[in-house]
Amino acid sequence: MSRAVLALALVASAGCSTDKILKVDRPDIIDPGGLSNATGVTALYAGVIGDFSFLNAGTLGVISSTGLLTDEFRFGATPPEVRQMDQRAAPESNTLVAQFYLQTQMLRGQADRASAALKAVSATDPRVGEMEAMSGYAHIMLGEMFCSGVPLGTPGVDGTPQTTTAVLQAGVTKLTAAVTSAGSDDRTKNLASVLRGRGLLDLGLTDQAAAAVAAVPTSFSYTTLHSLASDYQKNGFQDYMNSNDGILVSDREGTNGLNFATALDPRVPVTGDGSPSAFDKQTPRWYYANATSFTSPMPIVTGVEARLIEAEAALKANNISLWLSKLNAARAPWGMAAVTDPGTATARVDLMFRERAFALFASGHRLGDLRRLVRQYGRGAESVYPTGAYHKDGLQLGTDLQFIIPLTEKNNPNFTGCIDRNA
Repeated sequence: MSRAVLALALVASAGCSTDKILKVDRPDIIDPGGLSNATGVTALYAGVIGDFSFLNAGTLGVISSTGLLTDEFRFGATPPEVRQMDQRAAPESNTLVAQFYLQTQMLRGQADRASAALKAVSATDPRVGEMEAMSGYAHIMLGEMFCSGVPLGTPGVDGTPQTTTAVLQAGVTKLTAAVTSAGSDDRTKNLASVLRGRGLLDLGLTDQAAAAVAAVPTSFSYTTLHSLASDYQKNGFQDYMNSNDGILVSDREGTNGLNFATALDPRVPVTGDGSPSAFDKQTPRWYYANATSFTSPMPIVTGVEARLIEAEAALKANNISLWLSKLNAARAPWGMAAVTDPGTATARVDLMFRERAFALFASGHRLGDLRRLVRQYGRGAESVYPTGAYHKDGLQLGTDLQFIIPLTEKNNPNFTGCIDRNA
């Protein structure tokens, strides 16, 4: 991104924290000269944790935005820029897309800054690995959410546009370092390992992805953290859903969408009765029951994902018994009955991605999965994404396969637009 924009963003984000980690409001400023000691680097670390939580569970963060573009959520209110996202038709001028693009780039830059500062104070601090993992995560999300051509700038240096593959490879490199930096800290090692597996899966390296996550326990969970200390620290996703009907659980959206709202699947618990939204008087009201308060944590990186990565690798290798074993291990935390072999190659892929869709619901994975179905499995985009008539206003769904890099990136003289809009 633009060096000037990133530099200003990092200065503004230097001093934040989360109550117990999140205690001080995000906009506070810490003297940069105070960031080279234990207190200062702890503030930087806490700021990144807060940024990660806000990026994911802010009002229109990763969970909301990717869910709207895919078949997880429908838009039940009226602001047109949110509708554009839900409609698969957000232009480069969409300011909400620009906002979470900047937040993702900020997380990348601030995590890099924090890892360097922590390492300077103590090279063996496991938080170094956690910050490297946060940077790796930001790279992966830039690769999954946006078109090819994302620049990876640094303060003082304008980035040049990178292909989606290059962005993902850069993320995997960060995560490989994070695994090493984690040392004996299992929590950080598990975090970095699952994220590394995710990046390798995005790159089509399924065997390497499975090896990366093999040691991660199914019970592992890395969540967002929230508090009531400020609006920045609250779970804004649930508020936009429960108070404003802005985000509602979808059901068979646009022909191809899964039946999230009515499947009665314990992994996607819902409340509501399907009656029309109080705001647009049209969209069926189904609410995600795992997000009910301003302090609800949202799982983003889990051991269940590790088992699903292993399952997909087994399926690719045509080891059907191992595939089913791993799928059922991923279902075990919910006490669900075992799945059985549907019998054909196409049906097996359908089941694989359905299991991922329900187990990883509302964690920012669905967009990357739909893109992979097109890119890696040869599915037609309009057989995967919601398509056809939009659910209200007499409109049609668009053809976006990911978000366009926003107009604000053109402040970077190296950037003129997406390299391509392919999956």
